[in-house]
Amino acid sequence: MECGGKKMVLKSIRTSKKLDGDDEEEAILLSPGSRMFHEPNYNIHIIAIMGWKIPLDINSLKAQIPSKLLKHPRFSSLQVMDESGEMRWVPTTVNIDDHVIVPQLDVNNNNMDTDKLVEQYISNLSTTSIDISKPLWDIHILNVKTSHAEATSIFRFHHSLGDGIALMSLLLSCFRKTSDPTSLPTLPVSSKNKSNSKNIRSLIWQYIVKLWLLIRLLFNTVVDVLLFIATALFLKDSQSPFTVAKGFNKKHSTGQRFIYRTVSLDDIKFIKNATNATINDVILGITQAALSRYINRKYDVEGKMKEQMRCRATVLVNLRPALGVQAVAEMIEKNAILFLNLFGFKGATKLAKRVPSQTTLAFSNVAGPLEEVSFSGHPLAFLAPTCYGQPTGLMVHACSYAKKLTFAITVDEGMISDPNQLGDDFVHSFISINEAALSKFRTKVD
Repeated sequence: MECGGKKMVLKSIRTSKKLDGDDEEEAILLSPGSRMFHEPNYNIHIIAIMGWKIPLDINSLKAQIPSKLLKHPRFSSLQVMDESGEMRWVPTTVNIDDHVIVPQLDVNNNNMDTDKLVEQYISNLSTTSIDISKPLWDIHILNVKTSHAEATSIFRFHHSLGDGIALMSLLLSCFRKTSDPTSLPTLPVSSKNKSNSKNIRSLIWQYIVKLWLLIRLLFNTVVDVLLFIATALFLKDSQSPFTVAKGFNKKHSTGQRFIYRTVSLDDIKFIKNATNATINDVILGITQAALSRYINRKYDVEGKMKEQMRCRATVLVNLRPALGVQAVAEMIEKNAILFLNLFGFKGATKLAKRVPSQTTLAFSNVAGPLEEVSFSGHPLAFLAPTCYGQPTGLMVHACSYAKKLTFAITVDEGMISDPNQLGDDFVHSFISINEAALSKFRTKVD
């Protein structure tokens, strides 16, 4: 296997447990889902941008990593290719200093404020890959005060180690409640209203409603499957400031830019209640309004028609029944087995790249802890997970934390020249929607 000019080939490996007196290394085969992220043009890295309320004590953080992070085998294993062309996990000794990076930033540079300095550093990461000669993760610590936090860290790992939900669970397993350093964080749990009524007429109506919802679900599923097939074959979004222009080569891109904006989660919940919607609806509504605001401004300047524009999103959905911080190992092992069984390894990989590339953006959201959390005595200010290397030129992640919700917007610098303006559009759209909800509430009260 070659990566960054290096080739790693593992010899004399075995997949069974070690026997007494046997010095051969135990190696476990990579799952098809993990192997998929090593395919050409699908080298995706997940990053979690974390803001902190106080400067970070480097030695204290390093001391906590072995007991918190390295207890998960994938973070203390190499990914190597054997002589048969199969990739396997091989346990190795981890040198923490190889994974914790503390760059010396020129904070005295008058030409760039600290916000832009941190933004540029994170952007530069998108042009690099983690050295495959070590476990595929690293942590970058920027002890620089910005308008968002007293310090910033970037936790980066290759997507083959796990997905976004696994990342959240892994992070939460390392954190503790700020109010109670001995307790794990808690995640929001979806509640379903249960009726205790035994009225026969009420029960009949409940079953009728459930039947109607089931019929709608089946109909919408058929429509979605047909649209999915059409997208994989030919259906593509209209050209817009967010779509990859014809002839644009991502290999020649200068990198990705990561913009994050934080709003009030309480206000998000207020909008949800005022509109009788869900939090997901509100987040998607803010995203749609922000992109519409940006496109309207761009097309008004450029004088182009936008009435017939088709802009769709590839929405990444978690199908696990519940989130938690205990079953991290099991969560990391989950993979996209359905597509692999239906289309085979090569077909599933092509499909995973093809569908997002035909749409305007990729969107996902994850629920963070309900209360404020800390790591090694360092209270967290915000959490903004995202990724780079994906087929789309625009990606939006939303992540809740305590009483805040952060939008992390990833754009390709070769496509969008003013990403900070796009980030501000998310804030302005949120404010407009919140004001409309407040106006509706006051009208009801009056």
